[in-house]
Amino acid sequence: MIYIDKVGHMVSDESEEDLHDFAKRLGLKREWYQDERLPHYDVTTNRLREKAQNMGAALVSSKEIVNIINSMKNEIISL
Repeated sequence: MIYIDKVGHMVSDESEEDLHDFAKRLGLKREWYQDERLPHYDVTTNRLREKAQNMGAALVSSKEIVNIINSMKNEIISL
């Protein structure tokens, strides 16, 4: 599942590849991916945030975005 918050941080709880695929369909460039401490894409316009939601991204709080990222990191570590 793809998630986005009101300020445009977009993440996936499935996989990094799932996020990249969704971002590509949304029209984002791969080099815009931010994979530092909190891996995500920034969706910087209202139009693109609305388009992401219309494509199936769930609107969540910024706190939930951080929780999703931390859960994915924990899952990777336990593999």
